[in-house]
Amino acid sequence: MIRTKTLLLLATTVIVAASCTPAAVPPPQVTPEATDRYLIDPRTGYAETIPPPLAQRFESAWRYALAGNEAEAERRLGEILATNPGFVPARLAQAAMAIRASRFSDARTALSGIDTLAARVYTAEIAYREGDTRQAFDLYRAIAADPNAPESAAERVSELQGRLFNEVFAAAQTATDAEAVRLLREALTLNAGATEPRVLLAQKLVAQKQYDEARRELDPLLNTIPDRAEVQEVLAEVDAGRGRYQEAIVRYERLARRSSDPRHTRRLEEIKQEWSAANMPSHFRTALDSTSLTRADLATLLYWTVPSIRFAQNLGTPPIAIDVEGVAGREEVIRAMAIGLFEVDPVTRRVSPSRQVTAARLSTHLARVLTLRGAACARGLAADRVLAACGVTDPLAGHVPEDPVTGREAMTAIQQVAKALQ
Repeated sequence: MIRTKTLLLLATTVIVAASCTPAAVPPPQVTPEATDRYLIDPRTGYAETIPPPLAQRFESAWRYALAGNEAEAERRLGEILATNPGFVPARLAQAAMAIRASRFSDARTALSGIDTLAARVYTAEIAYREGDTRQAFDLYRAIAADPNAPESAAERVSELQGRLFNEVFAAAQTATDAEAVRLLREALTLNAGATEPRVLLAQKLVAQKQYDEARRELDPLLNTIPDRAEVQEVLAEVDAGRGRYQEAIVRYERLARRSSDPRHTRRLEEIKQEWSAANMPSHFRTALDSTSLTRADLATLLYWTVPSIRFAQNLGTPPIAIDVEGVAGREEVIRAMAIGLFEVDPVTRRVSPSRQVTAARLSTHLARVLTLRGAACARGLAADRVLAACGVTDPLAGHVPEDPVTGREAMTAIQQVAKALQ
């Protein structure tokens, strides 16, 4: 009897003690930090009224999630969904925890079919965290336009805009010119005040001979950094492309004086040559653009490039050649005959102005010009040593003897001949 009373007393004590144990209290509200603050409350944008008991149960589950106790949060969310399978905030809370744990496939499954503001933010966060900057930017920009958008959306848009700008600009620097133009225009929509992509865009447009567009792209910079070398280079190229060679020369002369960059001096000389070529007769341009140099082409390039040929005096009258009539560059061929460069066949009385000039023949002709016109560097030397002694690049250096030679290849060497004869 005493034993029975004792057991009853113990049982009563246990029951009383149990009744006095406080119920599990959820952790206090935690304010998310760092990237977790972009995972907004799952209830954001949920339009339906939540009954108070369900609201209390969800609040507890979400607090556990924010506190990092995902196991308890998942357990409680599971209980909620077991009795309320259509309760959207619970599914979104599961998605938020999956995103935080980088389980993006699970997060997408949880988000399937849901279109609340919170769901849209979570979808954008998935794109962001997977490295799809462009999609994340587009999604967040649409979210930020919503009148109820959280402040964090605008912050993410700004961050993504800067990141996307950097990605697009980096891609443009290794793209083809045409693709680079498209990418640079996009970069400037993301940051209209950026200088580097604007200068590069203008340079790419110049490379494509779109001079008017290049000039327009530079306009915003002319009130801020007009004297920057890259800006002046583009303006000079635009001038040259429009045929305003004198203006281009003035710009490059200024650049050459201010800078030690040899590119400016080289380009200055090229533009001077382009200016000279623009004022030449049409058959000079034809000779310069030739892909297989002829005697008439060579005579034309020599005549208009080497002053000691063009202004040579006291020349004898060359033998009459019957095949120069109607030839473009007839007078230049006759001058080449007069200085002794081309000989007329005594039997056929032909000089063959249309004959191809091979690399070997060009090498011989150039050495002969230096000797005939009295270059000091050529005196007393064998013909095969003249070009090297006079600083002229031998056409045979880049060709086998029987190779054809282009007009521009010949012009490079002819300009060196002209310099040696100064």
